[in-house]
Amino acid sequence: MDEIDFKLLVGLKKGIPLSSSPFNDIAAELKIPVEEVIKRLNQLKTDKVIRRFGASIKPNSIGLSANVLVAWRVPQHSVQEVGKALSEIKEISHCYERTTDNSNWTYNLYTVLHAQTRTVIEDMVSELSSKWGLEYKMLYSTRDLKHSLKPKEHL
Repeated sequence: MDEIDFKLLVGLKKGIPLSSSPFNDIAAELKIPVEEVIKRLNQLKTDKVIRRFGASIKPNSIGLSANVLVAWRVPQHSVQEVGKALSEIKEISHCYERTTDNSNWTYNLYTVLHAQTRTVIEDMVSELSSKWGLEYKMLYSTRDLKHSLKPKEHL
């Protein structure tokens, strides 16, 4: 990955131009041919730097005003199986594993769920907990903060 790839990613993170030829617009901004933009994007996808192209939807704007981070305590031998199953649930936007090295916090699998109400979330989490026999902690959002990719001076 070089400086052009990084600038391409930073630009994409801000959003694709809403025009009849967005890749031409990106190419012009980067001062490279549109074919190179497409080639670089394909390579970044092949290298798994980019997972997919799609719209980024704010859950609140479509009526999903309740969201929660759920920390699950999953036996290590089940993390892959449970993680795969949880990641296929449409209400779950994120699912990831973290190592635990603190005996006071032994939760190792995390999911972010979105729904219309907290009651819906609580019912869903309770059902998943019962199904998999897992302990969990629910951490509700208190305010929405924006996280974004910040360009570095050097790669």
